[in-house]
Amino acid sequence: MQFLKTPNFDFLGLGRICLAVSALLVVGSIGLVASGGLKYGVEFSSGTQLIVRFTQAPDIDKIRGAVEKVSPGATIQRFGAVENKQVLIRIGDHKEGEEDLSAGANAVLQSLATMYADNKVADSSTEIVGPTVGAELRRKAIQLTLFGLFFQLIYIAWRFKGPVWGSAATIAVFHDVIITLGLLAVFRYEITLNVIAALLTLVGYSVNDTIVLFDRVRENLRQRRKEPLPKLINDSVNQTLSRTLISNGTTFLTVLGLFLAGGPVLRGFGFAMVVGVLVGTYSTIYIASPIVVWWQSQASKGTGVGGSQIKAAL
Repeated sequence: MQFLKTPNFDFLGLGRICLAVSALLVVGSIGLVASGGLKYGVEFSSGTQLIVRFTQAPDIDKIRGAVEKVSPGATIQRFGAVENKQVLIRIGDHKEGEEDLSAGANAVLQSLATMYADNKVADSSTEIVGPTVGAELRRKAIQLTLFGLFFQLIYIAWRFKGPVWGSAATIAVFHDVIITLGLLAVFRYEITLNVIAALLTLVGYSVNDTIVLFDRVRENLRQRRKEPLPKLINDSVNQTLSRTLISNGTTFLTVLGLFLAGGPVLRGFGFAMVVGVLVGTYSTIYIASPIVVWWQSQASKGTGVGGSQIKAAL
């Protein structure tokens, strides 16, 4: 199935411009992350999160007044569908050495029972994470992502018989993850376990997209050895364009539905996936491909090692 029969777009003609724009976005995203711009969910920071269900439709202002008495600065928002009558309350971080981690949650529930007695709490659930556990989970999440990037570099380099391919794919995926994190920071989405799952899904998705393109480049290299590499890669992008539109387009519509209709629990996951699909598709064409072309051009000016590595993929 093909949407475009014989596309002939000059994708690599915009390669330098796109690389420059991406470099600025990556630097900005790294700056946001390094400066503490990320907002961590309760899984990765110390704190308490309560989901409280009331017997009647809750009044957020009255709930805020009751909670502020015992926990100033708490985050309060509606949770789920309106008919569920649920409210999410996230109170401040725990301190090192604090023994009773449930004290904050108990104080909030007691304050609600006293100051909002006309609408009693029908049910509640509490999620508590101490500071040590939160820091450990953050460290493991970072390690898991870095290990994934490292082993994919090794595999692709082995599979295509040259480090240029693995390096290009890994740089593209790193670009995708960093920019997604930067946008999560800009729009103040919390980094939760769902978002980490989205980022790891993005790693696999982006790599798969890049490998499909690289495999077509390898096929064209076998059949058209005398043609310049930039033209071969550009032709390969055009040849796989219909596949990209179909697979990535349907995936995008699915995750867009999750983002728009998935509710607060899946909102961060959906946002990360929507951004990831768009940025991952872009990076395959405008990051991974120009890097391969640049690598070969630099090698041809020097020892020629890079060119032999590209030919080794045949």
